[in-house]
Amino acid sequence: MTIPFTTTAAPASHTPRAQQLALGVLGALLVLLSACGGGRTESTGTQASTAAPDASIAALRPPPPAPPAPAPAPSAVTVASVGDKLFHDRSLSGSGRQACASCHVASQAHSDAPGGFLPLGGVNLDKQGLRSTPSARYLDQAGAFRIDPQGNPHGGLFWDGRANDRVAQARGPLFNSSEMANESVAAYAARLRATPYLAELLRVSNLPASASDEQLLQASLQALAGYQAQSTDFHPFTSKFDAVQDGKASFTAQEARGLAVFNDPQRGNCAVCHSSTPPANAGANGGGAGVRALFTNQRYFALGVPRNQSDATQDPAFFDLGLCGPQRSDLATQTSLCGKFRVPSLRNVALTAPYFHNGRFNTLDEVVAFYATRDLDPARWYPVVNGQVQRYNDLPAPYQANVHRGAPFNRRANQGPAFNAQDSADLVAFLKTLSDGYLVSSNPTQ
Repeated sequence: MTIPFTTTAAPASHTPRAQQLALGVLGALLVLLSACGGGRTESTGTQASTAAPDASIAALRPPPPAPPAPAPAPSAVTVASVGDKLFHDRSLSGSGRQACASCHVASQAHSDAPGGFLPLGGVNLDKQGLRSTPSARYLDQAGAFRIDPQGNPHGGLFWDGRANDRVAQARGPLFNSSEMANESVAAYAARLRATPYLAELLRVSNLPASASDEQLLQASLQALAGYQAQSTDFHPFTSKFDAVQDGKASFTAQEARGLAVFNDPQRGNCAVCHSSTPPANAGANGGGAGVRALFTNQRYFALGVPRNQSDATQDPAFFDLGLCGPQRSDLATQTSLCGKFRVPSLRNVALTAPYFHNGRFNTLDEVVAFYATRDLDPARWYPVVNGQVQRYNDLPAPYQANVHRGAPFNRRANQGPAFNAQDSADLVAFLKTLSDGYLVSSNPTQ
């Protein structure tokens, strides 16, 4: 008899121990996968929702990388931007250690570095210059040098007006043996070709790479002039005086008194040369067109400033005659001009010590006292030899008639000085309001 073969599940009690353990582990794994979203439950062909990822696992994932920052827009290359580099480049000097900015220091209104006397230059930076470094600011309205029908000189740059514009002004120091001391145009051009911005200079000047030495020189001079003409650093008009003019500040009582002394023809009489009102021919001068005083009449005077103690004046036969030489020679025979120097702007005068063409005075107090007592107390300012005061000792006797004797100098001994000690202090207080960089207060009376 054949017995049919059938399979019947064994009772749990009859399942071997190893098989029970395996089934238990498998069940635990299935539960874990379901909890982590790794499994799916299907019923009647419909998909159940998937479990959301655990928040702690998502927190461990690194954030997506940030998009790259946009590349900065390339700065425009202009004549002025190249001129800025030229102005500050020490490699363009014979010493390799002096730039235009070395003597025209921005913090001193682009004049002498603080604490100096006359600038040092030359190949070894050991040659003393003849004259104090004039400020390079507020020169836009100077105009070309000229002599009017009455014989009065006007305009021009440098202490003796020998440069008619900023281009000519830029050239002078480059080849002066006591300043940047370039040996020749060829030597200067070689230094230009070694600069990292040569290509920029060629581009803004429309010059080929094969440009000649002279072309490179002229291009650099134009760039230097363009930088000074276009940058507001050289004509910012940001003094307290300007803020007062704009109704954004007020003078203190002392400053107001000082301005009154400055303008009074019987006291300071300063405004006769350092005009405190806008020039009649004011043009576009960096934002102050027609409304800003320049504090100079662009003329020339001999003031009889005492002789200094410099390398040049160690020779008793040497005299700096300003318009008559030695830096210029074309006017040497016009003796009525000898000893006359350009009237500088008084803007930033509190920052531009030492004062006068020869750096003779170190403080504004000294300068004001000199104006007040030059002729009343000459022994205070000039040497006394055998009981005789050597007046105007930095001018040869034949030219001393050129010395200006108008107010405030023209005082008799019985009159006393044109202004007193209080006036002097007030005047200095006012002059300090001409410094650029004044921060306008929210209180206009400050």
